[in-house]
Amino acid sequence: MATALDDRKARLVERLALGRESFLAAVAALDEAELAAPVWTDGGHWNARELIGHVAYAEAGMLSLIVATIEGDPPRPDADFDLDRFNASRVRRANDQTLPQLLERLEKSRQETLRRLDQITAADLDRASYHPVVKETTVEGIFRVIGFHERMHAKDLRALHERASRG
Repeated sequence: MATALDDRKARLVERLALGRESFLAAVAALDEAELAAPVWTDGGHWNARELIGHVAYAEAGMLSLIVATIEGDPPRPDADFDLDRFNASRVRRANDQTLPQLLERLEKSRQETLRRLDQITAADLDRASYHPVVKETTVEGIFRVIGFHERMHAKDLRALHERASRG
């Protein structure tokens, strides 16, 4: 019989899977020219490949917030933390990798995320934490952000592909 914890975990697994499926489908639709095209029409500075690199590094970063929280050292607001600079450093790391390597990184981070989720208790999910974008949250909230982050950027990639397809 499924417990309330099992149900919560199942919903998180489903949310993570939907985010990943959406993101991978959006990536698969892009051609070489689209991978080099700017993602945003409002002056954003990443091309599609860079955005894929950003997402490839993001989950492991968010998982580190989860782990730190469970280990009793939750992240806290830091006035010196610059999210744009942090993200740019991850994109620079990703630039040295091929698209297949980035997709492999996504898969490995997901395996680790699911492994951690499997080990988590209800009390762990409810632990107060902090995320630089959503601010005060819980461990469960960070798991939710991982799935949302991929769906959000999948939408960006789909919009790029639609613009390119219209020509």
